[in-house]
Amino acid sequence: MKNISYYLSLIFGILMLSSCDPNQDANGDFLIGVDYDPTTGGTATPTKLLKKVTINDAGSVLVYTYSYNANKKLTGITTDDNSVRLAITYLTSGNIAKITRMEDGMSGISTEEIVPVYSGSQITKLDITHKETSGTLKSVADLTYGSNNWPSKVQEKVFAEGSTTQVVANVVSDLTYNGNNITKWHFNSSFNASLPVPVFDFLKEIDLTVNLSDYDNKINPYNLLPKDFLIAVIHAEADASSITGFAKNNAKTLNFILKLGTTSVGDTQKAIYAYDNDGYPTSATSTDVVTKFEYQ
Repeated sequence: MKNISYYLSLIFGILMLSSCDPNQDANGDFLIGVDYDPTTGGTATPTKLLKKVTINDAGSVLVYTYSYNANKKLTGITTDDNSVRLAITYLTSGNIAKITRMEDGMSGISTEEIVPVYSGSQITKLDITHKETSGTLKSVADLTYGSNNWPSKVQEKVFAEGSTTQVVANVVSDLTYNGNNITKWHFNSSFNASLPVPVFDFLKEIDLTVNLSDYDNKINPYNLLPKDFLIAVIHAEADASSITGFAKNNAKTLNFILKLGTTSVGDTQKAIYAYDNDGYPTSATSTDVVTKFEYQ
């Protein structure tokens, strides 16, 4: 199992992993994207694109760079050490055709190919292929939406190798909102104990509850990325805080509870934001992490 700060990064940001200490502090943040409604706060309708995010985690620095096409559509995300690479392609309709995510980790290169299935303009299903040196797995995620047109539940079934019917694992996200901001995320992944489960890096037993509160009224920098992208990578980019993008503004208080078997550990962290004259955050600071934002 990965360390707790890994799971904290699901919400608070793209953070570098440190120790397996259950008291490890929460860290910074990464992906977010929706259409901003100026009536909910902030100084103006966004006109900038997120260009770069630099995370300094107690001296360990990682830089994420965002690429766009001539139509200002997000086409790629890369880290300065090339450990994570995402490519996004589009249909002529403007809907996402496929997202390819590659990660160079300790066990080698892993790849996820995510194909959204649309009903009109809304993603209702994700067809996912997970590739590692040990083999290939398929999974399918079904999405249920709330009244705010953001997912209230994402249920992903992971199938046995070579099968599209035998379920070996389930990954579920339940999401709660207050208006345009997410207030609670319960993430659970579990295995079918009666079946052999293949060894894949993304298959982890996790039960995590995250509560977000004390929102500001400013522009969320991750809110500048495409809504469909964030929805499609809710589980693929969980360690990069994709779900923080399900909010229009910036949460200043984060509470988490992580269950490790019969034991629960938790913490509450505070974020302090600095803003430019247009209401865009230029930095977010928590206990050990400083995240800086650049725009174009």
